[in-house]
Amino acid sequence: MAQYFMDLLASLTSCMCCFPGSPQLRINNRRFKLLRLLGEGGFSYVYLVQETSTSALYALKKIRCPFGQESVSLALKEVEAYALFSPHPNIIHAVDHAVESANDKSDPGSKTVYILLPYYRRGNLQDAINANLVNQTKFPERRLIILFLGVARALKAMHQYRVKGAPGGEAARRKAKNVRAEAEEADKDAVRKAKTRRKDVDVDEEDVEQEPLMNGEVTRSQEGVGDGEVRAYAHRDVKPGNIMLSDSGTSPILMDLGSLAPSPTNITSRALALATQDTAAEHSTLPYRAPELFDTKTGTVIDTKTDIWSFGCTLFACLVGKSPFEMRSEETGGSLSICVLGGDWRFPDEESMASGGGRRKKDPKGKGKGKADDADSGISEGVREVVRRCLRVEASERPNVDEVIEMIERVVAALPEDDGDEGSPAGGIEE
Repeated sequence: MAQYFMDLLASLTSCMCCFPGSPQLRINNRRFKLLRLLGEGGFSYVYLVQETSTSALYALKKIRCPFGQESVSLALKEVEAYALFSPHPNIIHAVDHAVESANDKSDPGSKTVYILLPYYRRGNLQDAINANLVNQTKFPERRLIILFLGVARALKAMHQYRVKGAPGGEAARRKAKNVRAEAEEADKDAVRKAKTRRKDVDVDEEDVEQEPLMNGEVTRSQEGVGDGEVRAYAHRDVKPGNIMLSDSGTSPILMDLGSLAPSPTNITSRALALATQDTAAEHSTLPYRAPELFDTKTGTVIDTKTDIWSFGCTLFACLVGKSPFEMRSEETGGSLSICVLGGDWRFPDEESMASGGGRRKKDPKGKGKGKADDADSGISEGVREVVRRCLRVEASERPNVDEVIEMIERVVAALPEDDGDEGSPAGGIEE
């Protein structure tokens, strides 16, 4: 909470103005009242804000860009991605954004980026998982799987994106490129101000221009790709905390595209392998990270199958309460990364996948290894198989996103309707 007030105070000299008991800010001629801090991490803070003219609620992401530490290009990368994939019913969009000079005399080149996003009152899947653990409830299985069908469709839009193609066509691509140009100009401005006011800074503008490409930027990776041709992207950080629930409770909204990366990436040198691992360590959440991002080998290819792995981990977490490798590392006392690299995980009523008995259910009486009752475990065999297919250690053995969608559609067709009274206590998923 102390950091919240420090951050608020630091903003007073930029676009924020305060009135007694009612902090407010202005973004591109729109006024917002600051209500509370929703979260923070690294250089960024997320606030719940209310537009004064309409009373509509939004989430405002504020990113500090100290000169030489965080570039505006990197901060606006997710806005660029939101623009590229908009409009899509299962991918979040940016309502507005702004770049402000921080007016910090000690750091004249610093900038502050504001990103205005939709606010979803039901929160994200991690909030729902936490509520289930506290209330000892579970997601209605059929509704959960339908929700994950929406997640898979969001990934399909990224994995199979075609230049100037759906969902937004040329207009979306042009908007994304404009965001990129705005970010690059802001970084050049930061360099000019730093050179003017700080003689000890020795930075070339050419370095700033090239930086976005080094960070897996979005639209520039389309250079040389013809109209209508595939330019695939991987999200690289699919997890429960990055899947919002629509206010109706029926649709998932995939968010936080700051980790987005062009795909595939050919690992042609040891230096690139280490750089890929380092980027994953910074942007891909540990319990949901694919094994090829833990130990990236020269001569391999990193592709969209990293998202399929994370998708499987996320579905497991919704079914059980935590990532499969979190659960297994806590059971064994071993390293989470070793569990991931060895494919050592299991459903609660099964033996470990790594032990060679991945599909065998535990027999509490020790009288055989037949199937346990799915009704007792609450996880149907079809849903289990989706998770198993996604969590193959070898990326080439995992299904692609089309195959995942086909599997989920078959599972949904085979599952019985959920009881009407189960949706509300289980994280607010509605049908």
